[in-house]
Amino acid sequence: MFSYRYRYVWILLLAVYSFVNTLYVEAPVYYQLPVAEWELLAFFGTVILLIWEGNRLIERAVPWLQHRMGGKVHPLVILFVGGILVTVLAVVPLTLGLAHGYHHWALGRVWLTLKLALTFGFRVNLFLHTINAMVYLLQRQREAQLAAEQFKKASAQAQFASLRTQVNPHFLFNTLNVLSSLVQKDPTLANDFIEELAKVYRYVLQNFEKELVDLGSELAFIQSYVYLLEKRFRDGVRVEVDVPPIYFGYFVLPLALQMLVENAIKHNVGSKTRPLLVQITVDGAGYLCVRNNLQPKLEKEISTHLGLDNLDRRYEYIANRKIVTQIEPKHFTVKVPILELTEI
Repeated sequence: MFSYRYRYVWILLLAVYSFVNTLYVEAPVYYQLPVAEWELLAFFGTVILLIWEGNRLIERAVPWLQHRMGGKVHPLVILFVGGILVTVLAVVPLTLGLAHGYHHWALGRVWLTLKLALTFGFRVNLFLHTINAMVYLLQRQREAQLAAEQFKKASAQAQFASLRTQVNPHFLFNTLNVLSSLVQKDPTLANDFIEELAKVYRYVLQNFEKELVDLGSELAFIQSYVYLLEKRFRDGVRVEVDVPPIYFGYFVLPLALQMLVENAIKHNVGSKTRPLLVQITVDGAGYLCVRNNLQPKLEKEISTHLGLDNLDRRYEYIANRKIVTQIEPKHFTVKVPILELTEI
């Protein structure tokens, strides 16, 4: 608020209001302070200007002061305490200079004038900080509403993208083609294939509306999903999972792994001689890592990055964490946070 572009207009209006109010209650007569009206108006204007501008300087220094204090003190508290110091530094020298230096008043009258001036200064400072607090809280409320709207939009997009992946007609069509060939060649294997396919869609139906699932369940699901992929691509795609059981009780977004594995297959090719290798591991920083070797398709599919962006936003909203992407000459890695209950 203190950096408002039209602040000098408000300073002038506040000075005039204080001047008129003081004359109305006949404060100079009541306290026997023989000062000219122009002196009174100039005094009010100068005090308000110094308090406002002093607070503006402190407002600019608040981020630095917060950092120095370890972020433990609210910015409004820092600004208000600074405003009190500014008020004292603005009022005391000006009042003493006017009362003692210019008018040569006796010590008793100087002391009375100083108390009145400080009372006026503190009231002005309190008024300005009350308005500033209201402006600050309204801004935070608008920011929170905007963030909520952005998340709502991102969540809707994420659900749409997730649903579109879950009922991906290409995946289902290709899976049924594989199943059709297995039924004719190896009925026993076809039965196993149907069981794994049922596990995949059962997991999808049970968990796609949840915000989080335990990592153990997600890994069990991905094993069934990988089984279908390996039967479809044979030796062209390999998925290796190396996650210690100690992490199975942590939490991740549902179907996050499936999306990342599908993303690797979407943008890369694999063959028996040059298989696409997707590795799922956990690093020491609390991230689940999905890493694949880069073997880009000759005809690249257009990437909207919708899936990764939504995954990132949902993690940021739920746990104030972000996903990490790393592009190396021969590998691409996406790291998603694994969460404890205390982080949610």
